[in-house]
Amino acid sequence: MDGQYKDSAHLDGELISVAMCTYNGEKYLAEQLDSILGQSYRNLEIIIVDDCSTDNTVKLLTDYASRDSRVCVLQNESNLGFVRNFEKAINACSGHLVALADQDDIWFPDKLRRLSEEIGDNWLIYSKVAVVDANGVEQNETFPRVNRLEGQCALSLIMNNCVTGHACLMRCELLQVAMLFISDMPYHDQWLAIVAASRGKLKAGDEVLSYYRKHSSNAVMRSKTKRNISKREHVVSKFKAVSEFVEKVLESGILNRSEQYLLEEFSEKYIKNERVFYNFELKHFLLKHSDTFLGLFNGRKRYIKKMCRGKWYFILLPFS
Repeated sequence: MDGQYKDSAHLDGELISVAMCTYNGEKYLAEQLDSILGQSYRNLEIIIVDDCSTDNTVKLLTDYASRDSRVCVLQNESNLGFVRNFEKAINACSGHLVALADQDDIWFPDKLRRLSEEIGDNWLIYSKVAVVDANGVEQNETFPRVNRLEGQCALSLIMNNCVTGHACLMRCELLQVAMLFISDMPYHDQWLAIVAASRGKLKAGDEVLSYYRKHSSNAVMRSKTKRNISKREHVVSKFKAVSEFVEKVLESGILNRSEQYLLEEFSEKYIKNERVFYNFELKHFLLKHSDTFLGLFNGRKRYIKKMCRGKWYFILLPFS
């Protein structure tokens, strides 16, 4: 296999780096690697950082690296965790364009070619995604279940996210800005999207170019399992997460002046949820600025109603 890729005359244009993180991913990893190495765009480097797997993941990776010179495998001496591991993988990339890969999804053969053709001068382009189950059977559902945004929409990406990492292709200009703060952020893909959108350089592609595999072991499903708690506990946890994330975005200084001002105003009103029954100040603010903050959502009034329920709402009405 390796010999196929040594003649640069047969390769595409600029180098695209693929950053992948692995951890005990042997079950689905080969199918994902095959889909990456089988891309019609062939001028690739695949940087894979393993985070101390205890199964056969490293053996499988080593085998692929021995057969294809585009694969580079790095092994952590200690477990870094999801975000810091992706940070390490991205920092090891040398391409001007960078794609992120999960260990359990499946890419369509023309994914990188199509995204590289369409990115233009944008910092980040993301494709549509189809969903398959653990056995690779396509499901009739949308992921993620929010509207898709592009352009200058950074504040609409604070509450939720429409950009999944494995659907992205990014320019190194984005990474030069975003990587300064990425280790402080809970979700690397959401942060990358916010930075691109803050510059008006986020683009939504029109094609489905990958399968997201939905199973009990992946990051999104683990997150949903953790939410099997009481409504009050969930609200408290959500409030804390949003508040902390907003503060980190504000501290980063990546927003323009008007966005910074609006997010500061939102933060001042949102923290009052901790001591009220219902936050009417926040409600009026979000109704006024719904296009700016709630572009991801349909049924915005219903979303605002839920978001403005304060701590005492769930203390006095625990079953609501």
